[in-house]
Amino acid sequence: MNYRSILFTTAIATMGAFSLGHSPVSAHSLPANSPLLTASISETPQPKVSQSFSAASAAPAAFNQLETVLNQHLGQPFAWGATGPTAFDCSGLTQFAFRQALGLNLNRTAEQQFQQAQRIDATAVRPGDLVFFSYNHGQTIDHVGIVVNGNHLMIDAQNRGVIRESYATPWWQPFIAGYGRVLTNQ
Repeated sequence: MNYRSILFTTAIATMGAFSLGHSPVSAHSLPANSPLLTASISETPQPKVSQSFSAASAAPAAFNQLETVLNQHLGQPFAWGATGPTAFDCSGLTQFAFRQALGLNLNRTAEQQFQQAQRIDATAVRPGDLVFFSYNHGQTIDHVGIVVNGNHLMIDAQNRGVIRESYATPWWQPFIAGYGRVLTNQ
């Protein structure tokens, strides 16, 4: 096991010690006994994500409305199965934000939203797109976040609540399953 693997394992294991209510929840909904906790970062191909979008194209009116709703809910707590407005799980947040901001009806689960979204290449990702994660090598879609302005930033709901964070970090990047677009008029 190399240094990066140990750092990754330590970060996930440390964050995985939290629990919500009476059911344990790991850092990003990974089961505490998951074999992925010891996965090596160097064994996973890293997606290439474009950083070349301009401020004008990155912030159309639809995204501005979406970002306003998301910003209003930063800091709200995570609750498994919650769809807002006072607590969210990951897909509950995406469903709520798109409905409130734009009147778009996304399906309920991350897996269903993955099926619903138009697939896009990592080089085409822009604010308002969805980033999907799988903790079992693509067998299921386990998490979703909404890409926002910034260097590989997303807003998502997970055990630390609704937060803005990078999806290019060592604990997220190995689990990226793909990207999707629901705002097709961007």
